[in-house]
Amino acid sequence: MRARLRDRAVSKAPRFNLTACAIFREEAPFLAEWIRFHRNVGFEHFYLYNNFSTDDFKTVLEPFIREGLVTLVDWPWPVGQLSAYEDCIRRHWHEALWIGLFDIDEFLFAPDGRDVRSVLKAYRDLPGVCVWQAYYGSSGHVERPQGPVIEAYTMRAGPDITTAKTIVNPRMVYKPGVHLSKFLSGEGLDTHRRIIVPGMSPKLDILRINHYWSRSLADLDQKIRRGDASTSAPRDKDWHFDFESKLNVERDEAILKAMRAG
Repeated sequence: MRARLRDRAVSKAPRFNLTACAIFREEAPFLAEWIRFHRNVGFEHFYLYNNFSTDDFKTVLEPFIREGLVTLVDWPWPVGQLSAYEDCIRRHWHEALWIGLFDIDEFLFAPDGRDVRSVLKAYRDLPGVCVWQAYYGSSGHVERPQGPVIEAYTMRAGPDITTAKTIVNPRMVYKPGVHLSKFLSGEGLDTHRRIIVPGMSPKLDILRINHYWSRSLADLDQKIRRGDASTSAPRDKDWHFDFESKLNVERDEAILKAMRAG
């Protein structure tokens, strides 16, 4: 009841309708594109948690911080992803109608070019909206190519390789997850209002995430070496390169069409 009352109060005049929370490590070359892309599709603010980065991320983020677009938090905790999400929700539940919990290599958008905020209006009765991912591979790039990520990598896996990430109502979450979260009332559903269960077919037509899982093979090697914010287990190099080989099955440029439509 308290969560519903809080939600009703915030809904009357939220500071932000749609925000994103992400933890990052050594992502300086990709941060600006990721922020600009999501601002263009309707995200109004970004809560970014630095997790042991040693690159020039502060230089990249400074203009966005001055603009009031980014809140930067230093988060020097091993396996810090879930605790960062918990901190973000605890600090910002009162100012954001929705908080998307996803990563810097994930780009969320509406394939028809609509503003994501307008799409989410149809799901205000839900505590969370689960958005399916399409996994993208290297598209044959050994080294990182020039230009935007969304233009460089256009080959993806088939529908058998997919997961979902969640846009949460922060007043209704009691246990945020890397992919799916648990809520005080109700369940997070996908955009076709289905409960996510193993083996189900993804739906990418209303909202979707392009997960640029490897980027180039050189970037994948760096990803393996820097570790994972969601687990203390070291990354298995052989497994990662084998998995990447399955992510270049079909060409999918829906994100570029959406940008032109928008």
